[in-house]
Amino acid sequence: MDRLKAMHSFARVMHAGNFSTAARQLGVSRALISRHIIELERHLGFALLSRSTRNVVPTNEAHDYLKFCERVFRELEREQDFVHYRDKSASVLKIVAPKSFGELKLADAVFAFAEEEPRFQVSLSLEDFSFRSNEFLEKGYDIAICISFISDSALISRRIASLDWMLCATPDYVRRHGRPQSPAELKNHLCLAHLNAEANDSVWRFEKDGKSTPIKIDGPFRSNSGIVLRKAALRSLGIAILPRYAIAADLASGALVQLLRRHRLAPRPLSAVYPRSMAGLPKIKTFVPWLTRWFREHDLNGDPAPQRARSDRLRRSPH
Repeated sequence: MDRLKAMHSFARVMHAGNFSTAARQLGVSRALISRHIIELERHLGFALLSRSTRNVVPTNEAHDYLKFCERVFRELEREQDFVHYRDKSASVLKIVAPKSFGELKLADAVFAFAEEEPRFQVSLSLEDFSFRSNEFLEKGYDIAICISFISDSALISRRIASLDWMLCATPDYVRRHGRPQSPAELKNHLCLAHLNAEANDSVWRFEKDGKSTPIKIDGPFRSNSGIVLRKAALRSLGIAILPRYAIAADLASGALVQLLRRHRLAPRPLSAVYPRSMAGLPKIKTFVPWLTRWFREHDLNGDPAPQRARSDRLRRSPH
């Protein structure tokens, strides 16, 4: 019996709550996980898990043994010996992000990271992710890049950048409905709310002269996608608050116009979120600082199209 592999399988089952999820995360069969647990129990001389058809129930001894296993893992990691025993998932970095930001901004950063850090196998999934600790386990993600507020104590949220947001509408909407002169006038306008971006999606906050003005808004359409809200704004469905990186080209072409220029919208934090239990993993400790530096050195809030064009020209130019 490879005792360390058996201990690692046991710890993963304890965190995942069942054999199938643990096997999927480790990239091995459920039968192998089960055999590891049986061999470990035989070695220890007592039961660790009570099995049912779908879930496992830890015995009283299991929780203490899990603490022992994790203590052993930390010591081995510190001495750099554990690298020979870790399962292959240690070198796989699975990232999840919102679709609009992932397509327009994050993808280029992830490409660069994959080129600079070939020791990691990187994947990027774009989907509506709830950022709950149990969903990380269920879907096997290592890290999420998000703009929304995170309140789960089992997760760590690290701010890596700030996103500028702008109040905008089409010239056609302004002609038909008028241009608001103050935040208070937004109550009489059609507003397009961004779901899950704030604790209260129906309240927009503006800042001027050190004072914050909250305004409750309403309108015909809402979405959790910045890309979808941009399309709704371009169809003149209403006024929207959108990230500057997504509409820079529209502002430059005149397709959208900025409103209430003298009233500032607070930048929203862009955060890297990951389970607290994974904070010490090399892939997390490598990627989060790397991504923070990347966004510090690149124009995060600018138009993505010219940035891509510049990158293409640099790749094609002779050295």
